[in-house]
Amino acid sequence: MTRSRDPRFATGQLVPLPASIAGISRFGWDALTTIEATEDNARTKMARERFDVLPVENNGRVEEYFHTVQWNDYSRVVRARISEKDLIAYDTNIRDVIRSLWERSRVFFFLRDDRDVVGLISVVNLNRRPVKVWFFSLLSEIEIRLGEFISSRVEAKELYNLTLGATSHPKYEKIKRRYETDQARGLELPVVEYLYFSDLVSLGLTTGLYGSLGYSRSRFKRSLGSLAELRDAIAHPGRSLVRDPSAVARLWRRIARIDEALEILRRSLTSP
Repeated sequence: MTRSRDPRFATGQLVPLPASIAGISRFGWDALTTIEATEDNARTKMARERFDVLPVENNGRVEEYFHTVQWNDYSRVVRARISEKDLIAYDTNIRDVIRSLWERSRVFFFLRDDRDVVGLISVVNLNRRPVKVWFFSLLSEIEIRLGEFISSRVEAKELYNLTLGATSHPKYEKIKRRYETDQARGLELPVVEYLYFSDLVSLGLTTGLYGSLGYSRSRFKRSLGSLAELRDAIAHPGRSLVRDPSAVARLWRRIARIDEALEILRRSLTSP
């Protein structure tokens, strides 16, 4: 009997995050009506609410908008018609949204369905919880797979001696006690489960395993180190991923590093 995969269970990869979940619906945004849409009214509202984009609604349709000339500078705003370059599909994957923002040097897109403008996504929306959860899922997979890779190549005792056994830093005291308690109870968990992402990166450098993954030492430290920093930032709800438009380029570089690391780690753990 030939077995085929059940598509209902074929969800090994991360579920995509559409732009509509990260952005804002037209039913939830602030806008001006055509009658209200003067430059003075727009500038006043945008400065008060700290908007860089303000839609204009005309009998249920959105065909124009005001925008700042300089990010976060409300001294001058400009009225424009929505054109093709301002639009992306509402179900565009957030990964492709970030890439497009970077490639086109933009700070926003209007979201459309087959007929109308249905929402808006801007760089500030990249700080919303769904985007952080999406990133955290990717980074968690890297952390888990990197831990599995290291555990498969370094004995547990050596791992302990290189990490928990070699540090007296106060932040590891509770971790050491938990490890010792688990050991006393016969709970033989991998040492890597007690470590931080940054510890795993350090282990990759200390043991030289970066070479087995096809990285040079400097590229491993730069790439995986920056992902550990991103993971720490996301783990603190009060920290923003994007504070200015230039941060989009940094975010896209990190996505490229995530893609590369996941591809390498997935391959390394399935190869003999």
